[in-house]
Amino acid sequence: MHHVILNFHGLGATDQRPLEPGEDRYWVDAQVLRDTIDLSQQLRDKVDVKFTFDDGNLSDFTIGAPLLNAANISAQFFVLADRIDQPGSLSTTQIRELVAQGHQIGSHGAAHVNWKTADLDRELGSDTRQKIADAAGTPITQAAIPFGAYSGRVVRALRDAGYTQCYSSDGGAYDKSQYPIPRTSIRADMTMADIRAIILGHEPAKTRVRRALAYFVKRRI
Repeated sequence: MHHVILNFHGLGATDQRPLEPGEDRYWVDAQVLRDTIDLSQQLRDKVDVKFTFDDGNLSDFTIGAPLLNAANISAQFFVLADRIDQPGSLSTTQIRELVAQGHQIGSHGAAHVNWKTADLDRELGSDTRQKIADAAGTPITQAAIPFGAYSGRVVRALRDAGYTQCYSSDGGAYDKSQYPIPRTSIRADMTMADIRAIILGHEPAKTRVRRALAYFVKRRI
């Protein structure tokens, strides 16, 4: 059995808050999550599928969590400290409720910026981490890298900051010893056949080779 993490962003209507350029590519209909949950359960004897959500969108609470809860699935929600309690994003109360429902909260940084060029003291530091921890009521030990953009410097900073696990968007199967742990972000242009291929590891060989090479290179630059 192999292990796959599927990463979601916004769900449902895109008018919950102003979207960043290109963000609409990662905003999917609620039915996509519903069908993906069903598919993961159909294939659970072959593949262990886990779910994560980035950006701390309001739809995590209003759409994502109810669908997950109905299937008895716990997920990880990575929130942006600067967006907590902002329109279209998770409130402190909602983050606490996600924890009460059995989900985990992690850090996606302070703002939605590229960590390769960002002020990592601000993005990964104690102030940002504590703001998320205060909202969740739990320690924050895991982080997800915005845009999947990282380098050896970013990986070292995450380790130095004490994050026990971090997650990228490199795609493919994973094992818990990896740092960062790869996920596949679900896009609006994907079909359920595409998602099934991702879950089963049936993507084209050139995709898998390109992914492995990128993972090797990014950790070392």
